[in-house]
Amino acid sequence: MLTHYPWQASQWQHFMTMHTQHRLPHALLLTGNAGLGLHEFAKQIARHLLCFNTADECNPDESSQSYRLFDTGNHPDYRSIEPEEIGKQIKVTQIRELIEFLSLKSFTTKNKIVTLSPAEAMNRSTANALLKTLEEPPEQSMLILISHHPERLPITIRSRCQKIEFQPAYDQQAINWLEEQKIESAYSSELLLQLTGGAPLAVIEMLENEMLDERQQIVADIDLILQDRANPVELASRWESLGCDLVIVWLMRFCQDIVRLKLMHDGADIVNQDLSEGLLEIAKSLDIARIMRIYGFLQQKYREATAQTNFNSLSLLEEIIIYWNNPKQVKQF
Repeated sequence: MLTHYPWQASQWQHFMTMHTQHRLPHALLLTGNAGLGLHEFAKQIARHLLCFNTADECNPDESSQSYRLFDTGNHPDYRSIEPEEIGKQIKVTQIRELIEFLSLKSFTTKNKIVTLSPAEAMNRSTANALLKTLEEPPEQSMLILISHHPERLPITIRSRCQKIEFQPAYDQQAINWLEEQKIESAYSSELLLQLTGGAPLAVIEMLENEMLDERQQIVADIDLILQDRANPVELASRWESLGCDLVIVWLMRFCQDIVRLKLMHDGADIVNQDLSEGLLEIAKSLDIARIMRIYGFLQQKYREATAQTNFNSLSLLEEIIIYWNNPKQVKQF
């Protein structure tokens, strides 16, 4: 059965309170880091609204036709809008289809629900096409926008949605959930959550894809870069296979730990505890000013990598590798 995750309890309670008090808006904006289950939460909202006839019902029959239709992905009053290709933009034609869908009479209940993710994949034209629907929503319709980067949404879109925010999950509920998944790892659940920025679902993905060892290899790669022994093209190609934005996030977190090691040495409370030896060696060869310049450069490249625009990830990673070795070879921002 689809349900919300334990670290989403307060957000679910907030939604249920609005529902039972008949205060649900026509548009919700779910925000938070990837790996917190925002898509699953949105689907749980849709399932709940489409399968309850009134807000006062608490225990509907889960064998009902509406539940069966939703759980098999065939509910006629639910739509999910996403880019047609990963990393691409949501098209204006998709928004027009969304508008037409919401304008039609519902088949099974009084509700029609659309989830749109990632909301920041809309360009200006697409956002403008959606705006009129947000300003004058059809009766009994709900739009659920999902965004990991809400700051990239136009203020006109954000201001017309009620936001439900999800914070990183480091608490005991998240730890217990991970342990219930019977994951096999030499690392503690607490450390795994630290390594993923408090994203339990990202922990599962990282372990399934055996990404922990890749982090260790990247630290070794940085050491080779600083010794001028790395081939930027070959190294960038390998990093790209891991995911450009993921590698940049790791590099930024390594920089943060290196700064801590520079300031506090062996007693530093770093996130990547399993990589402390390698990071300490890197810290010895860099001064604080250079590390902070690298970190700032990585932030700029992360914005480029996660923006909904076309970019050459291989060239971007090559720039990062060259900058680590010699910032003067890369144009300053």
